[in-house]
Amino acid sequence: MNYKLLVIFLSSIFLAGCGFNNQTTINKSEAPSAKEILTENKDADIFLLNKTVYQTNIEWVNKLNLTKNEEIGEIESIYTFDSNDSFKNKMATKLPIGSKIFSTNERKDMLIVENNGVEKKYYALTEG
Repeated sequence: MNYKLLVIFLSSIFLAGCGFNNQTTINKSEAPSAKEILTENKDADIFLLNKTVYQTNIEWVNKLNLTKNEEIGEIESIYTFDSNDSFKNKMATKLPIGSKIFSTNERKDMLIVENNGVEKKYYALTEG
């Protein structure tokens, strides 16, 4: 009988101890900034549109069959490493000013940029 009481007592202490830590940990991953991308790869072909960085030359993205939907903007400025400017909306590292930006019919996280008849696929970098 004493053994059963001891087991019940120890079990209840163990279970009560487990119940006191009711904290929930939430890990939040934020989208990388243009500065973070360029710190890792200063030759990255990226542009910024509506607070989202888009990057090209991603192998699996290049293999996708994507079609242009509607024009949603164009590149307005070029980022240079020598300047102290921050990365601005519709600014690119490699694309020339005037390059047309299109949404795609297939995916919301991909864009197509066209310049002089050449199309490039860009992927939205949504997590760091």
